Amino acid sequence: MSRELTNLLPPEKRRAFTREYFMRLATVTLSLFGVAILMGAAMLVPPYLAFSQELRVKEADLARLNALLDNAQEKEVGERLTRLSDDVEHLSRLKTQSSGTSAVRAVLAVPHEDIRITHIAFTPSPDGTHTMNISGTAGTRSALQNYDQALAALPFIEATNLPISTYAKEIDLEFIITLTGPFTP
Repeated sequence: MSRELTNLLPPEKRRAFTREYFMRLATVTLSLFGVAILMGAAMLVPPYLAFSQELRVKEADLARLNALLDNAQEKEVGERLTRLSDDVEHLSRLKTQSSGTSAVRAVLAVPHEDIRITHIAFTPSPDGTHTMNISGTAGTRSALQNYDQALAALPFIEATNLPISTYAKEIDLEFIITLTGPFTP
């Protein structure tokens, strides 16, 4: 048999045959392409459903966490308000109490010739009668006695306590005077 085939069809029939062949080929190709698209779409449905279900679960978790966060923030705000109201109470009480600095300034304003003050300690008391300890060294007994009397004469001091044993020496007397009173000059 010969390898050369001869087409005896007229040229119009040959063109129609070729056109029909390519039309069938294009139809089969497009059909296969359409089937592939439909299969791909069908394969995307289960993941879509799974992801949409997971999205609903995550949205529910987010709503629950937002509700918890709102409750936690409300609780924190309540605690802060309580602390602030306590601070306001404390500050309003400070307005009526005497301050240690004003009391120390007033005591240091008292003339103290031949007296060297080395330490001052102020102890506030909730009942309004505060205590201040003044320690130092006096050059002479008379200088210490004058200083003690000057402190006792202050209007915001109720009592001074200077132990008698302090007067045992004649010069360089070490002393501790305890003052009590409201200390509101």
